Amino acid sequence: MTNLTLENLYFIERQCLNPQDAIIIRLLMEGVEIHEIVYLKKDSLDGSNRILTVIDCLEQKRTIKVSERCAELYQNAVKQTHYFFYNDDDPAHRTSVTLKDSPYLIRVCLKDYIANESMIIELDSVILRTIYTRLRSLASFFSLPQISYLTTVRLDMAQKVFA
Repeated sequence: MTNLTLENLYFIERQCLNPQDAIIIRLLMEGVEIHEIVYLKKDSLDGSNRILTVIDCLEQKRTIKVSERCAELYQNAVKQTHYFFYNDDDPAHRTSVTLKDSPYLIRVCLKDYIANESMIIELDSVILRTIYTRLRSLASFFSLPQISYLTTVRLDMAQKVFA
């Protein structure tokens, strides 16, 4: 298994069909952890100053300055209303689902609520599971299984690059 590089991540981010997927990859590259992405809301980003307010499950708050690209992707992810699946070979017949409106950045569909045997209904747990599912889908689509491990590995801050 080859190492996952920043170049791989930039490539994947730019090839994502969904802004919701691209922002997950970009936020990980900019030092936001998965458990923090779960709690990001639509208004967590001050777009004019590119300041992201991150609050974790313990309500600990921190702010980070994000790149212009991250701010752009964030705003596109907030506006996304349909999620397109990667498993279709023919882009003309790609399937999609409607995302439920919510105050959170990462929006889910009804399938995300009912597609598990344990019937998780707490929204933060559903969002976390959705993020994991989307990363696994990207890993499969791009034939880079290492993407799945981004959920538990924080990128080295020395590798943080602003595009």
